[in-house]
Amino acid sequence: MKTILLIPALALLFASCSKSDTTSDPVADLTTKANMVVQSNWSVTHYTDSGKDETFDFADYKFKFNTDGTLVAVSSTATFNGTWTLAQGNTTPDDSGNNSADDKLNKFTINITGNKQMDNLSHKWLTDKITASEIWLRDDNVTSNEILRFGK
Repeated sequence: MKTILLIPALALLFASCSKSDTTSDPVADLTTKANMVVQSNWSVTHYTDSGKDETFDFADYKFKFNTDGTLVAVSSTATFNGTWTLAQGNTTPDDSGNNSADDKLNKFTINITGNKQMDNLSHKWLTDKITASEIWLRDDNVTSNEILRFGK
């Protein structure tokens, strides 16, 4: 009798589990995040370098991330052009020798030069959060204590 009851219970347990319930498509997720990035202009809402808050250095800038991978930073006195990419993280360690758990995070790379502010942004960042209204990035080197956040 116990065996007869155990078989339906196990069948119900296995039927309720499926791979589609527990896994997501990382490529689709990455595409969704990239689409959020290109929706409008962004401002730097927080920038910390070596633990020092330098957000005020970016007060006059607006950033536009374009679908073709180009980036435009505009202030009242200058315009700077660069590129950006958002790439999927992986499970193999990077060459930084830092926290290997961070390697799984998506990488947001900014390449832009022209002045000190743009040079500071030109970096391969780890993505902590990307939503329609916020982009939270950080350096994978924890000793640099470098954080970059964009907002709308």
